[in-house]
Amino acid sequence: MRTAWLLSGCVLGLVVYVGSAAAQTVVEYGAGAGAAAAGAGPAKGLGASIGAAFESVGKALKPAQDPAPKAEPATTARPATTTPAKPKTGVIKEAEGPAAAPAAPAAPPPSYEDAMGIQKGMSCEEVTHRFGPPAMAFATEDDAKTMSYASKAGGVQVECQGGKVASVDKLR
Repeated sequence: MRTAWLLSGCVLGLVVYVGSAAAQTVVEYGAGAGAAAAGAGPAKGLGASIGAAFESVGKALKPAQDPAPKAEPATTARPATTTPAKPKTGVIKEAEGPAAAPAAPAAPPPSYEDAMGIQKGMSCEEVTHRFGPPAMAFATEDDAKTMSYASKAGGVQVECQGGKVASVDKLR
């Protein structure tokens, strides 16, 4: 008899638990559906807006894709009243004026020395002439500046004071 009561209690507990779990599921589903509906409202016209944007881009690009404009058909045809022009015969003359000179070849880019060769005591003008313009330069004080160079082996930071290199930091 104890077993029957125990078994019926377990079944009753299971039924109550399943019922409450089902009710919880329904409540959570409703909350999720409501949130989804609230978030979908502002995005309702988004697809149409994106479609309109792509359509206008397509219209703008279409003339560039057409190789030649299409001729519209004439509404009325008129007979020719003049005689066609006769082809000219004779020697073709060269165009008058100076002949077009061939384009000068582009100058090769300047070649600079490796910035790792910068040494203390060099003039700042010599550094710029031999190693090129710095990648970055800052004016720090009166007649002083900091210049940064990029090198294959790393960076080089140069401090110039009074027109001379005061210090060189080679970063690897």
